[in-house]
Amino acid sequence: MVQNPLTPQIEKTADLLRSLQDSILRLRHEAEALREQLEADQEVGGDISKPQLAKLEGLIRDCQKVEKTLVAQSSQFASLAETGPCLDLDALRADLRCRLATLRACCDERDVSAGTAG
Repeated sequence: MVQNPLTPQIEKTADLLRSLQDSILRLRHEAEALREQLEADQEVGGDISKPQLAKLEGLIRDCQKVEKTLVAQSSQFASLAETGPCLDLDALRADLRCRLATLRACCDERDVSAGTAG
């Protein structure tokens, strides 16, 4: 079986997706830690802006959405890497050569062309 020419590109993309996934995960963890710190400060009597907390909550939700998308994309790329190429190019080439040989043999026979009229 011939190696899929897209395999190096798939591997690079999968690596990039893993890196992005790690970065988004770290961002979400830092945002959650900051939210917990702000909520603790608010309980102690600190002055916290509700719009700031709402933006932080929105950032956390956005991170979760991106993580979900990255997991789906990573799964697709992992399955591509596991299954390998979808086509066996050697088998297709051999089949095509066989069919071409049959067509050539048919074209050499004079009585075959009479059957195509009409």
